[in-house]
Formats: sequence, structure tokens, C-alpha cells
Amino acid sequence: MSFRELRNFTEILRPLGYHRNVSIENFRDPNFELVADILYWFAMRYDPKADITDDIDEEKDRIAFIKQVCQLFASKARIQLNPKRLYEAQGHAVKEMLKIA
Repeated sequence: MSFRELRNFTEILRPLGYHRNVSIENFRDPNFELVADILYWFAMRYDPKADITDDIDEEKDRIAFIKQVCQLFASKARIQLNPKRLYEAQGHAVKEMLKIA
């Protein structure tokens, strides 16, 4: 993951109206809560009627959440996301989320 992609992603979130300031440093270590929050925000912004749970307490819940988000964007927006990279919740997840942004 390049610094430029991380910087571009954090810069894109501001004009889109994301409710929280996101730093480049947030993606140095795995941060699934932040990635899940951003994905949920993208999904609700794209399709407010989407049936996606935001419960990510256990591993099976996290997997179900990632699957739901990937299926939503694949079926409605024709954007193919790599669920493994999203689940890792590091810099590689940013590359996948840039596709949506």
C-alpha cells in the first residue's frame, strides 16, 4: 500500500462528508472497527434501504458483514471487492475502498 493511496483515500473522505477525521496512521495497524464503519457508511450512502447488519462483535459477525457489503456492491454497483483484504483491515483494505469512493 503506497502512501499516495492512503493520502488520497483520507482526502476523498472529507468532501464526501464522512463524519469522522481519518488519519493515514489509522491504517498502519489492523483497525477493523474503522474499516467496518467506513464500509457501512458507504453502503448506507449508496443504498439507504440495504439490509446490512452493523454488528461486528464476533468473528462470524465480521465475516457476514464483509460478505453482505461485497455482495451489495457487486450486485448493485458492479464493483468487485476482495473480502480478504477488507477483513485484514490494513492498508490493503484502503485499495479496495478506493474502488467504492
